[in-house]
Amino acid sequence: MNRRMKWMIAAALGLAVAAGGTAYAMQDAAAQLRATGQVGEQADGYLGIVGGGSGVLRSQMEAINIQRRAAYTQLAAQRNATIEEVAAATACQLFATRVGPGQYYRLPDGVWRRRNGNEPVPRPSHCG
Repeated sequence: MNRRMKWMIAAALGLAVAAGGTAYAMQDAAAQLRATGQVGEQADGYLGIVGGGSGVLRSQMEAINIQRRAAYTQLAAQRNATIEEVAAATACQLFATRVGPGQYYRLPDGVWRRRNGNEPVPRPSHCG
């Protein structure tokens, strides 16, 4: 992982802590959606629908993604980085810490995978 990516991950975590209750509420909502097995984490830092999903599920996912984008935008402005860089750096952390056993994740190749037991989730190549 290059130095800039490590710095971006640390900054993304700092933003989550600074955001307080909003960040935790967003994490809880994302965790609930991941637990359904119909939503998973993606290498771009956003949630995605695994297979088909109801309109309600899609709306809930999109609401979280809008909140994530707002947080990424704020951090990018503070750190003179692009939104995509911040989102990708956050994805590295999400893959390492938030995808639980039985939950889904998608690497840049576009294939949804399910985490098996306590095996670590492979991280996107940009994580280093």
